[in-house]
Amino acid sequence: MDEQNFGKSEEGYIKSPSTAPFRGRTEEPRVEGSANQQGGKFEVRCHAGNAGHLEVASDSVSVRIGQWIRKEGKQELWGSLLVECKEQDDGSLAIEVVVFHPDWDEPVRIASLQSRPRDPGPTTAALRYDLEHKQL
Repeated sequence: MDEQNFGKSEEGYIKSPSTAPFRGRTEEPRVEGSANQQGGKFEVRCHAGNAGHLEVASDSVSVRIGQWIRKEGKQELWGSLLVECKEQDDGSLAIEVVVFHPDWDEPVRIASLQSRPRDPGPTTAALRYDLEHKQL
C-alpha cells in the first residue's frame, strides 16, 4: 500500500487475493505423541518462508508476531499477535490468542482453548474453546 492510500484504508478484515496458505481448509497432519516423546505439553511448528522453520515440543510456548505499521508518520514494528500456551494450576493445558492494536488502550483476547489430557472421564470434552472477545 502506498503512503497516499495508507490513511484511506478501511478497518476490518484483511482481504487477500491469495488462496494459500490461509484461505482454504487445511488439515494439519496428526502427530501421534511426538510432543510426549520429547517431553513437551505443546508442539510448535513455525514456517517463516525464506527465514526457515522450527518444530519443537515444550512445556510452555509464547509466540509474538509483529508487522510493520506507520504510526504518527513513522514506520515501526508492531507486535500485533501473541499466542501463549501453558499448563494451568488444575493440570489443564491452555492456549490464549491476544491481539494488539496501536489505537487500543488494552489488548483483546480473541480466543482461549483448553484441554484436559490427563482427565480420563468419558464426558470430558477433548477441547473446550471460548471465542468471546475480552479486554485484558
